[in-house]
Amino acid sequence: MFSKTFGYAIRALAYINIHGTDEKKVGLMDLSHALDMPQHFLGKILQDLVRHGIIDSAKGPSGGFYANESTAGTHLIDVLKITDGNLVFESCALGIKRCNAKNPCSLHNEFASCRNNMLSAISIKTIGMLADDATAGRTFLVR
Repeated sequence: MFSKTFGYAIRALAYINIHGTDEKKVGLMDLSHALDMPQHFLGKILQDLVRHGIIDSAKGPSGGFYANESTAGTHLIDVLKITDGNLVFESCALGIKRCNAKNPCSLHNEFASCRNNMLSAISIKTIGMLADDATAGRTFLVR
């Protein structure tokens, strides 16, 4: 239901929230290897997140990515809007352009229920919550 970009973004943000500080930045290569993600693609995602102020970055030999004051409190819905826009919450499950509540496709009502539950879940969860769960061993970030 969500794009690979979104999945990579939230996993990388949680990892950076755990390991990246102003004093100890996380390098792109290290992050790519730790999370088993393509380095070039991940770099583009992270630069977009830097532009939106969710994380910070520094160039140079000791450069990399690190959490800032807004990283932990960022809701997953905000990351989704950056990576995917609102398309997943507005589009038809079958790709029918004229599908809506008045003119539903055969999966409209079921998909709407699923979509609303997903929207609720990612509106509540924050990057900090994901990082805390991973740190406590309740969840994991690597496949």
